[in-house]
Amino acid sequence: MGKIVVIGAGASGIIAALKASEKHEVILIDKNDCCGKKILLTGNGKCNYWNSSISVDKYHTDNVTKLSHILDNKDEVYDYLCYLGIYPQVKGDYYYPYANSAYSVREILVNELLKRNIEIKYHYTVTKVEKMADGFKVVSEKESISCDKVIIAMGSKAMPKTGSDGLAYQIAKEYGLKVNPVLPSLVGLQTSESFLKVWSGIRANTEVSLLVDNKFIKKESGEIQLTDNGISGICVFNLSSEAIRALNNHREVKVLINFAPFTDNFYQFFDQRASDLVDFSMNELCESLFNYKLNSIFFKKCGINGNAHWKSLTDSEKKRFVQTITQFTIVVSGYGSFDKAQVCTGGISLEDIDEKTMEVLKVPSLYFIGEELDVDGICGGFNLAFAFISGYLAGKSV
Repeated sequence: MGKIVVIGAGASGIIAALKASEKHEVILIDKNDCCGKKILLTGNGKCNYWNSSISVDKYHTDNVTKLSHILDNKDEVYDYLCYLGIYPQVKGDYYYPYANSAYSVREILVNELLKRNIEIKYHYTVTKVEKMADGFKVVSEKESISCDKVIIAMGSKAMPKTGSDGLAYQIAKEYGLKVNPVLPSLVGLQTSESFLKVWSGIRANTEVSLLVDNKFIKKESGEIQLTDNGISGICVFNLSSEAIRALNNHREVKVLINFAPFTDNFYQFFDQRASDLVDFSMNELCESLFNYKLNSIFFKKCGINGNAHWKSLTDSEKKRFVQTITQFTIVVSGYGSFDKAQVCTGGISLEDIDEKTMEVLKVPSLYFIGEELDVDGICGGFNLAFAFISGYLAGKSV
């Protein structure tokens, strides 16, 4: 039996510690005063921890092949979660605990740690991980722990209030690993348009398309949240990783918003509406379709008087109005900070990781798992699922 130190008591670290404890003495350390701090925030506190559609196309990574091999273990890991007592309440493709509470998931995991007599050290801030002749030494300001193997699950830079400070990247670099640029993800996008104060606080069902250097990249549907500095909401979050990486590479990023996803032909729809409501002004025709604050923005953007009638508009004005509604274009100039981001894009390259074990290829007995790796998923339980899968593989391997 060897001694294993797991650094980081988040989702991936806890699962790694539990699995490793089947054969080894395990010490789980964390800088916080409790385990699973970030778990409590997932799914708005309801803990969307899994998804029935887990596949590589739901993630961004620098090595699709390796990620695919990692995700091949999803069924085994899902069964392990059930074995621990986390049963799913399935809503569409989303998996939640029956209690609809992230606290319940955290408590199941913590109680299992206690049952297995895994030593947990809180308020333990790691300063370095030293490779020794016979293993490793995990160093903090207070003490050092010698061990045979180390699993690092320290998270990314997202949500620093949960304890993520990016130290994992520094440790990885000290061992010569490749670390791709780390940027916020699953976060709002910012723009400097003049109408932001007008539309702030509005929510609307839309289709949102991402363009990079005027090339279509991806489309998402759902509720958009219009803010005083840009756009937010799940559909925007799911575009944010690619948008932010493009901005970081000094490329032009635009978002096209279709405010009329309820029809495939808005021109035809609106023309028929105007025929049915012949005496209605443009303002009145739009009144029950869109938020009144949006209507004022639409008319100003396309240069049409809201008191005019549809039949009085020229063909050019009609087309301009339709385009404004269905391809409302904003230029993305920035994005939310790490403290607003749910995860990060970028991180430790999978090139340096054994996809079967999560072990560092050039440093035997050292493992990196979870969010610090260059793997980030869209909303829907994909990131938490990857944390569980990668943690399980490392714990099983040691």
